[in-house]
Amino acid sequence: MLRVVLTGEYGKVFLGPVKHAIGEESAVDLWLPSEGAERMVEIAREAEVIVASAEWVLHGKRTLVKRTLRNAEKLKLILVPFSGMDWLDRAWLPAGSVVCNTNVGIDPIAEYVMLAMLQSAIPLLEMDSELRADRWGWGGASVLGRKHHELQGRTIGLVGYGRIGHRVAELSKAFRMRVIAVSRNPGIDPSIEWYKGTDSLDDLLAQSDYVLLSVPGGPETQELIGAAQLACMKADAVLINIARGSVVDEDALYEALREKRIRGAVVDTWYRYPEAGEKICPPATRPFADLDNVVMTPHAAGWTEELEARRISAIVANVKRFMSGDALFDICLRA
Repeated sequence: MLRVVLTGEYGKVFLGPVKHAIGEESAVDLWLPSEGAERMVEIAREAEVIVASAEWVLHGKRTLVKRTLRNAEKLKLILVPFSGMDWLDRAWLPAGSVVCNTNVGIDPIAEYVMLAMLQSAIPLLEMDSELRADRWGWGGASVLGRKHHELQGRTIGLVGYGRIGHRVAELSKAFRMRVIAVSRNPGIDPSIEWYKGTDSLDDLLAQSDYVLLSVPGGPETQELIGAAQLACMKADAVLINIARGSVVDEDALYEALREKRIRGAVVDTWYRYPEAGEKICPPATRPFADLDNVVMTPHAAGWTEELEARRISAIVANVKRFMSGDALFDICLRA
């Protein structure tokens, strides 16, 4: 009998579809954070499949995942309904187990990046606020007010050129932007102006009007962007981080923004996250909320109404393939 463990309040969205997929002969358990860590460790002992959630990952200041996996001797498969994997150490995995993530949030994240650039170039909300107060500080005609910018002709530098980077490149080219990229393993891509290794990072930063960080989190990218790298950026450049907070040195970014050494930043991934049940949690140690040149969003770039159906479909497809012995989709780690 197959036993599947779903995790967190978010696990409830998979409950019906997974039960339907595995049939009445198998079992599905749902762990909720309110039940405590010991309950998760207990029910995972007999599980062959665990469906992860951010609530499980963050529980106990990220200690529960390790405890769970160290005691889950029958576990064969971890299904992750998101793409980031910096929370999981391969050494924790039971022998013979595999991990599959899902990459169904690429399009909404790319749309978020385009919005970030457009809002930086064309400050619609600021214009709206001014005109609601009868002030014509922006615009042409008789007022000859402040001018906004265009995206065409501007350069976007992609730090990380995976699926998200490729999609952002496609959309940016539709706006007639210049696209350059760096990654650890560069290849040939004639669709963008140049694509180089990370030894060309400083060059990319110096040329870019917009810098997108879309690299994986983890030790290899820890504080990839520090004071020295921020100093390479143009004074009117904007940094967009949809990667991980750890990719950018928190103090260096705060000081660069506070001192207006770069024009601004749009930050969706942070240094601190609330645990399940927490309603108030500052996203960083430094007071970014006091700055007027940073847009702060709560890890929401890919969190859309439409995303959930794609996640459910991806998780159920891999459950079915696991049961039938077929090749799994999106394997990202093996024990």
